[in-house]
Amino acid sequence: MRMQAAELFEQEVKPPEVARRLRVSLKSAYQWHQLWREGGVGALASRGPSG
Repeated sequence: MRMQAAELFEQEVKPPEVARRLRVSLKSAYQWHQLWREGGVGALASRGPSG
């Protein structure tokens, strides 16, 4: 899902629209956008299961 978000950010889709399209929280979309801005697509690559 993060990779889909990265593709949308590359198309200049704003976080609220990304959240709506991917059915995730607005908070997640903004966090992903921040990561993407700082590190590009690689920053959104899966880090494996959490906890």
